[in-house]
Amino acid sequence: MRRGGRFPDDQAEIVFSDRVVEQLGDLTNDEALGVLEDLVGLCVDPAGKHALNSPLAGWNTLSVLGGHARAVYKASVVGSSGLLEVLCLGPRSDSAVYDMAVALRDSGLLDESEITDLWDALAVLDVVAEDVGLDGWDYAPPPAPDGMVRAVVAQGLLDEEVARVLSADELQEAMAAGWGTDGPDPHRALIAALERARRRSGGAPEPDPIAVVTARSSPRCGVVMPRAGVTCIRRAGHPGPHRAR
Repeated sequence: MRRGGRFPDDQAEIVFSDRVVEQLGDLTNDEALGVLEDLVGLCVDPAGKHALNSPLAGWNTLSVLGGHARAVYKASVVGSSGLLEVLCLGPRSDSAVYDMAVALRDSGLLDESEITDLWDALAVLDVVAEDVGLDGWDYAPPPAPDGMVRAVVAQGLLDEEVARVLSADELQEAMAAGWGTDGPDPHRALIAALERARRRSGGAPEPDPIAVVTARSSPRCGVVMPRAGVTCIRRAGHPGPHRAR
C-alpha cells in the first residue's frame, strides 16, 4: 500500500502469524498491550512509515516497544476489504528483523493453518478487547433457535426483542438464573445472559444492558473478510478490525 493509502472505511481483517502470537506472549502485559494498540492503529494509517525493498517488497514495518523493535506487516485491499497480515516482531538494530521476516515468509507461516485472527489472539493472550481500544460488545453472536426464544418469552424471563439478540448459551443462563422469590425476574435474566457473554469475551467490563441490546440490534457490518471467508459480525460503521465470530 502506498504512502497515504487507506483501507475502505478504515477497517481491516487483522491476522497474525503464529510466531507473532508467541512473541507477544513473551512480552510483559504492558508491552504486549502497547504492541497490540499500535497494530490496531494501522487500520487508520496502514501505509506506515518504512516500506521495504526486495526481498521483502510489498511488506512494511511499524516501530513498536518505544522504538526498540519493529513489526513486519503487509497491508492490502482484497476486493473491497482491507487485510492486514502481521508476520513477526524483531529487534530494530541491524537487519535481524528482516532476516527473520524472510525466513518466516518463505516457511509459509501465513498459510491458512498458521495464522491467528486478532480476536482469537486476544483470547489466547488473555487481553480484554477494551484494553486495546476495541469495543468487545458490538458484535452479534449467532441467534438462538426460534423455539428457545419463544420458551424464554413465554416464561416471562425476557421480552422478544431482547431474546432475539442473545445466543443459545446466553439464553440458557437467563433461564437458569432469571428467577426471583416472586417468579421470573427479567432484569436478573438479562444480567445472567450478559455475564455469560462477558466470561466468553475474557472478562470485558460490566456492560450497560440497554447499550448491549441496542448495539446487537443495529445493522451488521457485513463486509466479507478475505482470510476468514465470512462476513464481519460487528455493527455497521465500526472502527478498526473486522470480526468473524
